[in-house]
Amino acid sequence: MLKLNNEYDSVRLMFVRSCCKTTKIDIYLDNFKTGDIKSNIGDIPLLYDETLLSKIKELTIAYSDSRFWIKTTLPEDIKSHCSTSEKKSCSGCSGNCGSH
Repeated sequence: MLKLNNEYDSVRLMFVRSCCKTTKIDIYLDNFKTGDIKSNIGDIPLLYDETLLSKIKELTIAYSDSRFWIKTTLPEDIKSHCSTSEKKSCSGCSGNCGSH
């Protein structure tokens, strides 16, 4: 995708939110901005910030059947962000907070 597009030079990984021990990461094409951390996986330039580093212990990205899959592992000290009143629905997450 980067090779076909002259407007962007990198792939950005952005922490969006976490809920019930799961995390949402957005991936999109972007350009370097002040404060970004830049690294490469092979010839793919990646951009991210300190928030991603502090909220995610491990990030796995796979490509299969023409789709990208993302799996995150949170640091041990990150607790569920669901309040007591949200325990049954996890405020939009499926299932019970304790089941994730």
